[in-house]
Amino acid sequence: MVVAMAASWAHAAPKAALVIGNGAYRSVTPLSNPANDASDMAASLGRLGYRVTLVRDGDLQAMNDGVRAFLRDADHADSVVVFYSGHGVQVKGRNYLIPVSAKIADELDLDTQALSLDKLLDLVDGASAKVKIVILDSCRDNPLAHALVRGAGTRGLARVDLDASEAKGTLIAFSTAPGSVAQDGTGRNSPFTQALLAHMGTPGLDIRQMFGQVRADVDQATQGAQTPWVNEAIIGSFAIAGSVADPQPVKVLQPAQDNAAAVQPTRKEASAVPLPDVPAEAPRNVQPGFILPESGDRQLGWDEVAALSPVQLRVARNEIFARRGRFMKDAQLRAYFSQFYWYRPFTWNVTLNPVEKANLALIQRAESAP
Repeated sequence: MVVAMAASWAHAAPKAALVIGNGAYRSVTPLSNPANDASDMAASLGRLGYRVTLVRDGDLQAMNDGVRAFLRDADHADSVVVFYSGHGVQVKGRNYLIPVSAKIADELDLDTQALSLDKLLDLVDGASAKVKIVILDSCRDNPLAHALVRGAGTRGLARVDLDASEAKGTLIAFSTAPGSVAQDGTGRNSPFTQALLAHMGTPGLDIRQMFGQVRADVDQATQGAQTPWVNEAIIGSFAIAGSVADPQPVKVLQPAQDNAAAVQPTRKEASAVPLPDVPAEAPRNVQPGFILPESGDRQLGWDEVAALSPVQLRVARNEIFARRGRFMKDAQLRAYFSQFYWYRPFTWNVTLNPVEKANLALIQRAESAP
C-alpha cells in the first residue's frame, strides 16, 4: 500500500521523472544520504519543469508503483529522467536495485525481492520520449556479497552497453565505473549527487558537458577514488535545464508504515522552526520573498534588523546569497527560496559587494545579540 500526495494536473507535462532514494535498509547496511539525494534531486527536477514521481525508502511494491506512475507521465513526455540512489548489486552481469525491505538469502531471491535494472531500462525504452536519461547513484559496496557468493555477486554494478540504433536518445550514467564502488559521502549528499545538483540546473549546458563537469567534481572530491561513467546514444544536443516556464510539483509515493516501523524525526528536524509564509502580494517594485529587499543596495541601520525575529534574521542573512544565485545546502532554505521566480541558483561561490558584506555582518551581529 502506498500513500500518494500530489497536485492535480490538467495537462500533460512535456518532461517526466522518477526519483527513488533508498537508505533505511532493514536487513543490510543502511545508507545515510539516499533519502536526501532523492528529495534534493526531485526538487531540482521539479524546478526544471519535470513532473516528478518521488519514492523514498520504498519496498518493492512502492518502487513498482512509482515506476507505474512515472510511465503514465512518460507516455506523454518529450524527455524523461530516472534517478536512483541506494544499494545496487550485480550477479552474473545482471544489475538489481535493492528495496529497503529486501531479505536476500541467495540468488533465487533477487527476482522476487529486487527491481531488475534490465526490466526498468526496457520499460523506459518503451516510452515515447525522444530523450531518456537514467542516472544510478547505486554502486555502494555490495551488502549482499557474502550471501551471493555462489551467484558470483561482485562489487559495483555491471557495465550496460547501448545499441546506438535501438537505444537512440538514451543516456545511462553511473556514479562510478563498472565494477567499482561509489562513496555514500559524509555530507548531506553523496559526492556524485552533490555534483549533479551543482551543474544540472545550468541553462543550455549540453548533457555531455554537464557530466564531464560532474566527473571532474567527483574525481576531485574523492581524490581520484571514484570516476562517474556514462554511456549514451543521444542525437544532437540536449540540456536538462533547457528553458523553464512552468516549474512542477512533486508526487510523493512511499510505503504505509506502522507505528513501530515509522522513521522518527531527528532532534534537529523536530525542532526546526517554519520559515515565514509567502505574502499573497508584494508591494510594487519589490520582489517577493525578501525580508530586507534593499540589503544589496544600501547599508542598513541597526533599528532595521534589531526588530526582526530569529527566523526572519536567518532568512534575511541567506537572501543576500540567494539573490546572487548561490545554492542552498539547507533543505528548508532551498525549498523556501525556490518558491520565488527570481531565485535561480547556479553556483556555490558568490562574490558580495561591500554593502552586502556590511549588511551581512550587521545581521550576524543581531543574530548573536542576547
